[in-house]
Formats: sequence, C-alpha cells, structure tokens
Amino acid sequence: MTSRLIPILCATAAIAVAAAAPVRADSVADFYKGRQIDYNLATSAGGSWDVYLRVLSNYLGKYIPGNPKIVIQYMPGAGGVKALNYMYNAAPKDGSYIGTPLATALLYAVLNPDKVKFLAPKFNWIGSMARIQDVISVWAKGPIRTIEDARKQEVKVGATGRSSNSFLDIAMANNLLGTKFKPVLGYKGGAEIDLAIERGEVQGRANTWDGWAAAKPQWLTDRKIVHLVQLGSSKLAEIGDVPLFGDLVKDPKDKQVVDFLSVGLAVGRSIYMPPGTPPERVAALRQAFEKSMKDPAYVKEAKSRTLSTGDWKSGAEIQAVIDRTFNSPPDIVARAKAALTLP
Repeated sequence: MTSRLIPILCATAAIAVAAAAPVRADSVADFYKGRQIDYNLATSAGGSWDVYLRVLSNYLGKYIPGNPKIVIQYMPGAGGVKALNYMYNAAPKDGSYIGTPLATALLYAVLNPDKVKFLAPKFNWIGSMARIQDVISVWAKGPIRTIEDARKQEVKVGATGRSSNSFLDIAMANNLLGTKFKPVLGYKGGAEIDLAIERGEVQGRANTWDGWAAAKPQWLTDRKIVHLVQLGSSKLAEIGDVPLFGDLVKDPKDKQVVDFLSVGLAVGRSIYMPPGTPPERVAALRQAFEKSMKDPAYVKEAKSRTLSTGDWKSGAEIQAVIDRTFNSPPDIVARAKAALTLP
C-alpha cells in the first residue's frame, strides 16, 4: 500500500464511523415510531402498582425516541412469578415489551430457583421508580391494635400468592416474631383484599406504605387501619410510632436474615426488559426513564397522588442489587427460606 493511499483510507474510515453514529440512534427512533410498547404489570388493575405505572406512562413515551404509545397489560398470578416467567420466555425481545415485577417474586426466585423459569440477572433492568417500605396493617375496628396482640391471638390476613409480599411478610412475622397471622390465599390483587377487609372476610394484610397512600388515602386520613409493624432498612417518619421489624428481632443471625430479605424492598418498583433485547433500545429506555424521573411535571403529578419521587434508582444500580442478591451465601439463603416458609 502506498503512503499516498493511507491518509485517503483513514479519512474514508473516519467518515464512515461518523456517518454510522447517528444512524444507530436514528434506528431506535425508526423502530419505535408509530409503535406500541406493551407494559406488563404483575398485578391486577386498581392497586398502587397500577397508579405508579399510569403516572409514569404519561411521561416515559415522550422521552423514548420515536415516542411510542405505552399500553399497560395486567398479568397477575403466582405472586408475580407468572409475569416474570412470561417476560423471560415468551415476550418479544425486540424492545416492544417492558414490565414491572413484584420485588417479592424476585426474592422468591432466589430462595426457590427450581420453581421459577427465569434468571433475574439476565433481564435488562431499566430502573426503579421508588423503594418499598412494607407495613402489616389491620382494620381499626377489630381487636388487634399492636404486634403483641397478634402474638396472642389468631389474625386472618388476605394474601395473593406465596411469592407476594402479602404472604412473605406474614410468614416472616410468624417465624421471627412469633405472631399468629393466618394468611387466606387466593386473592387476585390488593384491591380485592381491601374489599375483603371491608367485608370482614379478613382482618388486614401486608402492603406497601405508599400502596396505602396511593390506593386508600382516605383509610389513612380516617384512621380506618392500624399499622402493627413496618419492614424496611429504616423507619419512615410518616408511618408514625410503628416499630421497625428489624428492631424487634433479637437473634443476630435472624437480623442477618432480615437484612437479606430487605434487599427486595430496595429493588422496589422496578422496570425491566426481556433478555436479548437490543442494547441500544435498552439504553434508550434507561435514558427515557431517568429523564421521566427528573421531569418537574412528573414529580408534581406523582406527589399529587402521594407517590414517592425522591428515591428512584438507575438501571445500573438495580442491576447491581439483583446481581448481589442472586449471589448471596448459601447459608443465608437457607435461613431466609426457612423464615419465609409456612405450612
């Protein structure tokens, strides 16, 4: 090759690279333009998860290149495992499907890998709208007023599947705190359990704190429910003088288990895409999510619905939490599994 050809070829290559860069970005817009994104939600309509997604969907499409329409599809079942199995094995992997799982279903997968059909670290994690603080609450007109009361007499509580927080929180309380909660399984979602509480079929349930605030704010205002214990890494002042689960546990090894189980709460209201989704579309969704979280209009609307806005996490942060959780020491996993098991 002559010395005269080298600069010509280098210049040609540079032009090709420069031309290719915007083409890749444009290809994302070309894909999403005029397209619908199906948003898979692992619960039924009407609960707090639905409220979060409906607010987010008003903004997310605006920041995705091509501005696709976002349509929520509900897929309750097996405490959230059904949706995760679907997203891993059957959902299109072209970027047209995103979803929000139940954090407890991810925890269930860590403890029972043989009972699920997905590998959580292989999903593409887009971010998390908010961390979760759980509470176990009961109807105020009933006889139960404190966690000590729940240690002395049986308390019927509503639950969906065995991988949902409505069951796992209760199991952990019975095993580590000595309570006598009796879960009544089979409800499709939180809205159905709330109706059962009003009808007197059950006395209460485990729920997310912002779930109560979003779906049943009047219950909080009118003090129709009493909160017995809160589950999370630290107390939330707005819940009031309600004990933190970890503070009630005395055994150091059990405290380790509580810390491990709180990881799912840190994952919170996350967003993910199926494995195998083109990387440039994953990157575009991550950017769109972060822009949505910072949008003043989103923050204003979310706050007007009493949704949490200041503790969202990026996709990289959620991916790190998922990877760490699914590589936990076997002894901690075994002890945690025992703490979440009920007959």
